[in-house]
Amino acid sequence: MGAAEVWERCEPAAASHAYIEAKQGTAEGLRVVSAGESLRIAGASVAGWLVVPVLPLGGGEPVSLQFIPPPGPGKKLNLPGASVAGVFTVGDLAPGGTAYLCEGIGQAWACWKATGAAAVVCFGWGRVRAVAAELRKRDASARLVLVPDKGKEAAAETIAREVAAEFVNMPSDAASNFDANDYAAANGHDALKVLLSRASQPAPPPLPFAVVPFADLAAAEPAPPAFVWGGLIPAGHVTLLAAHGGTGKSMVALMLAVAVALGLPLFGIATRRGIVAFYSGEDGAGLLRHRLRLVCRCMGVNIEDLAGRLFILDATDDDPTLFAEVSAAGRREGVTTATFAGLREFIAAHGVSLLVVDNASDAFDASEIDRARVRGFMRALARIARERDAGVLLLAHVDKGTSRGERAGTEGYSGSTAWNNSARSRLFMSRDKDGGLLLEHQKHNLGRLREPLRLVWPEGRIPEADEPMQPVVQGIADRGHVKALLRLIAEFTARGEFVTTATTSRTHAARLLCQEPSYPKLKDGEVFDLLRRAERARQLERFLFKGADRHQRERWHVTPAGAAFAGIDAATAGTAATSHVTAPNAQAASAAGTAATSPPGGTGETAPQEVTAGGHDG
Repeated sequence: MGAAEVWERCEPAAASHAYIEAKQGTAEGLRVVSAGESLRIAGASVAGWLVVPVLPLGGGEPVSLQFIPPPGPGKKLNLPGASVAGVFTVGDLAPGGTAYLCEGIGQAWACWKATGAAAVVCFGWGRVRAVAAELRKRDASARLVLVPDKGKEAAAETIAREVAAEFVNMPSDAASNFDANDYAAANGHDALKVLLSRASQPAPPPLPFAVVPFADLAAAEPAPPAFVWGGLIPAGHVTLLAAHGGTGKSMVALMLAVAVALGLPLFGIATRRGIVAFYSGEDGAGLLRHRLRLVCRCMGVNIEDLAGRLFILDATDDDPTLFAEVSAAGRREGVTTATFAGLREFIAAHGVSLLVVDNASDAFDASEIDRARVRGFMRALARIARERDAGVLLLAHVDKGTSRGERAGTEGYSGSTAWNNSARSRLFMSRDKDGGLLLEHQKHNLGRLREPLRLVWPEGRIPEADEPMQPVVQGIADRGHVKALLRLIAEFTARGEFVTTATTSRTHAARLLCQEPSYPKLKDGEVFDLLRRAERARQLERFLFKGADRHQRERWHVTPAGAAFAGIDAATAGTAATSHVTAPNAQAASAAGTAATSPPGGTGETAPQEVTAGGHDG
């Protein structure tokens, strides 16, 4: 049956009803279920129960009914299938007047009797916010006072702030769920009137930002930024380390974890000793254990010394997501996950001062080009960093353009610029064609960028610094390398093969000479640098000649001074200045003088034919 039909079958309530007498209320507007009524709710007969109508705020027929048993063990019941989206008002709700908002009719009677002002029954705390908002919409000048049970004051303050209302605090020593009716029964309605008159205005919401003091700076100097890894990974902030897949960023990060755990320098750069957590959402326990054993062996570290100082966290068997985009109330938003909460709790419990997250693609479940989502994730990690004054190192992949070689490493991250903007420090690691690694410091908000670190990765070992030689030792090595290069160029010349001065040819000097057994192990750039030094020392000179295709080219020739320096026999050195090119239709060679630059491209040449196929020199 509907609410209106049941209401019509009920009898007017009398002031002698046991519940009304117990609560010192009034029977006005209420009814009672007839004694012979067969209505049952939740298996219980409600005959003789007090009935409170749930009425629309604007008036009209009841939309639901609340049934209240006589005092005892029974509890209030609502009419099944009918929404309690309404109110019951005790007293007159006057425009611009005061209205006390209560959960139930007992509290409403007490407030009305104590003050004479209207009291609105909301039928449960969950309805207070909606009723308050509707009352404020109907009457902007009304004084609304929320009267919560003990323990709900904080929620009442929040609602009061939203709807420009006031709220009442029950005594601090009151038991949970102690309400206005309990207060009146214990202290009288006059005391309740005083309590209600002390209703509080909600405190203004906390500012979403902090006001930074600076008056003390005249006499005090703030501490400089601290670093977990000197100048590269700041404490209290997030650092981004990006690299191509397979470059070795996970290995380097694990090496850093071991170094920080024991306070050891890494690649010659000091670390701040602390507890480390290495969170892996990419590699499982087996691979992590293998890498850790290799790192400890190569770094000369006893694994036992890491106990309690390094924690390897494998999240690959479960969901490693720390931040995700979800749908809530019809809109998409980014939130931290239960895994994030667990990681945050672990870090606090173990006093972690460096957190490594490997990697962003596993921990971040949202669009990497969505600025808001990326900022939300990075800020969540930054909270962990601030709470512990810890460094957070987030590993990530590079953008597609960089990975395809369309760009240099200046965009060493993938997705939105928010990755770069949210990180206070950013590192980028790349591998050159000779297998060497370059760790670049591409962004730093807390100081100057550090010089790039050049690393080598020997087979079966771990990356290590490519240490530059001391100046004296380097000078000796360079002289030996120059002599070896001069001898090779002289040998090529004696065989009638020419070594081009070009640096961009597919057969430039480094590629041509490296096939010889006596070639020193040098990188291409080092070869070109040594050849230019030899030229400045007048040990080498450039010669122009025309090949079989009649194109003019430029080659290196060892001078007499160069031959003497390298200990080359005159017969081996040759005398290109007076020799002739023997290729058909070729013209005699001529000195290039002091040509400042090499042509764009070049080939090695022989007489009478070219050494390489398809070479071209502009």
